[in-house]
Amino acid sequence: MNAQPAPVTESARPARGMYLAILSLLAVSFMLFQIAVLRELRFQLSTLFTLTPFLFSGVMTFIGLGSLAAGRVVGTSQRILGWSAALLPLMLLPLFGAVITMPQNIIDYWSPAFSYGTGPWVPSTGDLYLRSIILAFLAVAVVGYGPVFFLQGVIFTLYFREGRQEGILSNVYAVDLIASGLGALLGGALSFVLTPVQTAVAAAALLLVTLWVAFRYLGIGLPRVAVVSALGLALIAVELGRGVLQWFETPPWMGKELAYTQWSRYRRIDVLDFPDRLTVLTDGLPFHHHNRNDAVHAGHPRALAALLARANPEVRSVLVLGAGTGSDVRIFRDLVPRDLRLVAVELDGGFVDTTRAFPWLWNYYRTADIVVQEGRYFLENSPETFDIVLYAYIDPQSAISNIGLPDANFMYTDAGLRRAYAKVRPGGYFVLSRVYLVNEADEFVRRLSATLLAAGVPPAEVRLYRSRETAAWGYYGQLATIHALVKKDGAPPAFEDPRVVPVAWADGGRPTTDFFPLSMVTGVWFGILVEFIRQSWLGVVLVAVVVLALLFRIGTSVGHFNFFLLGFGSFLLESLVLFYSFLLIGDPSLSAAVAVGVFLVWNGVGSLLSMRFESSRWFYAVVPVVVALYALTAPVLNVQTITLPVGLRTLAFSAHLALGGIVAGAMFPIALRSFGRERVSSMFFIDLVGCALAPVAFWLALSFVGIWLVGAGAVVSYAVVGGILATRR
Repeated sequence: MNAQPAPVTESARPARGMYLAILSLLAVSFMLFQIAVLRELRFQLSTLFTLTPFLFSGVMTFIGLGSLAAGRVVGTSQRILGWSAALLPLMLLPLFGAVITMPQNIIDYWSPAFSYGTGPWVPSTGDLYLRSIILAFLAVAVVGYGPVFFLQGVIFTLYFREGRQEGILSNVYAVDLIASGLGALLGGALSFVLTPVQTAVAAAALLLVTLWVAFRYLGIGLPRVAVVSALGLALIAVELGRGVLQWFETPPWMGKELAYTQWSRYRRIDVLDFPDRLTVLTDGLPFHHHNRNDAVHAGHPRALAALLARANPEVRSVLVLGAGTGSDVRIFRDLVPRDLRLVAVELDGGFVDTTRAFPWLWNYYRTADIVVQEGRYFLENSPETFDIVLYAYIDPQSAISNIGLPDANFMYTDAGLRRAYAKVRPGGYFVLSRVYLVNEADEFVRRLSATLLAAGVPPAEVRLYRSRETAAWGYYGQLATIHALVKKDGAPPAFEDPRVVPVAWADGGRPTTDFFPLSMVTGVWFGILVEFIRQSWLGVVLVAVVVLALLFRIGTSVGHFNFFLLGFGSFLLESLVLFYSFLLIGDPSLSAAVAVGVFLVWNGVGSLLSMRFESSRWFYAVVPVVVALYALTAPVLNVQTITLPVGLRTLAFSAHLALGGIVAGAMFPIALRSFGRERVSSMFFIDLVGCALAPVAFWLALSFVGIWLVGAGAVVSYAVVGGILATRR
């Protein structure tokens, strides 16, 4: 039997409104803190994004543990809410301090595992790296962000339990989802102007506001409110005035006296200024090197395109995609003395701001027409053509790992290369420079060759070269550079230079497409992880115990099986949404904020409509069809709207997301009501276990099979859940 709504008296309505207002404020605060943590850990763990799915999984795990703990709470949640409202404003900044400092105290940044571009590489770096990172990750989870999300799990589970008891579950869940969605949108907007520390401060300040809004309703004494407020404001004032956490933020190996540092909307950028060179670091990793006194750029792998322009007087215009801090602009100006029009396109305006801080470098960069824009969007919309189009090592960090964020890789798909090739005037040149792993060179060349061919570039127009020099790159191995030199409508000249070696075209590779955008797919990270766990008996035992416990839990209860699949399917769908947002919108921060925020808002609408949906068995058959329709039409929408301004693309993406978002949001409250005799805490926990496993499954499927498997997994999950719920009507 479904729980029936309890009668609502006039006096109960204001109390219920306050109850939901507290939930909404807490949801926004938790989301802001989560965004701050994820941005900060990407910098502190220095993992080339490889821990991204595990960071999401870690948050879900602690929310799930909080859900289990909530099962022990008897009676009303008001007391728990009261203590949480009083403690959270004081917890957030100290715990965020642990997020910053724990990795710095555990990771050995001076070990070979964290050597990038210097020193010889040795095989043992894989074990060194993983041991260091896993310990740091676990420490941060337990004493950093974990307690906050544990409390979130406790609070939200109690809300869902009481909402089901009072017959207002749809409203409670909708408020949680809509507020979390708005929190994601707000966090994305704030990431344009605030650092992670400042975002954590904003979350703490919002929790203080929540305390003052809720203290009478929750029965918190005014003296306690005053004390908590004084202490909370003191913590905020110290951070805003002294920047304590921001001072600790810089890892020890970088030194505290950086020449320049900033958090752009995409990454942290630091500059080390030496007498002979300037080194730019992004998220703690070497990114650009500028030798002050080298006007001939001897041995510099970026010089190939400029040397090509110097040897061809007809070259008058050059498009540089991925201009960064202006390395390529400087090389062109030094090596090509004639008047040359340069258009420099760079996604991250933070690189341009960084260059401005160093006048000697800015004097080069400003001679180009600088366009701060996503490269694929520029290619799709600019009417210009050029004598040379240069792919200048576009964000190589995002492409090293097979679970790297795919935003830059959409430049390397067959569609992206086709648009770049179209921008080259007849007889002009397209030059693509990439980094790759030496031990996977053959596969990389096959994939690159296949992608160029799929982009409509004839093999006769292509010459491939690799750099002679290699460099150690952390635990991955030796890193080298490959250059693809393409002459449109002709055979490219042989390029003789002691710094490069010709590479033969290789057939038989799998082309990189918008459906499979990872152009540098490597199994190194997963291979090292599997080997590391295999060699550790404790790791093997823990993994085996967790897997067996999960199988037993979902295999002996229809309810647990249902909620596990529901969580797994919903997060696969959300991962799919994120994937398509990166392709369509281009700006990673805006993409993530819009994808998560709008998806949760539509989920909230679905929750509000859930009681209307659940009475019809046809609804459960429609759900997987709608999810499949979203998965199939999202790439079509992207192709049709990618040439529009980003605002219109965002609106189109948001409206289209209603397809899957509303039905997905309706399923959780329907399921909780359908399994009315099951404990909310237990159901919510197993749902979150599914959510925690889905991000890892998404990146694995995307990397090794393709995006279609993610969509198929979401459809199958919702089909099974819909079948289970339909039989319980």
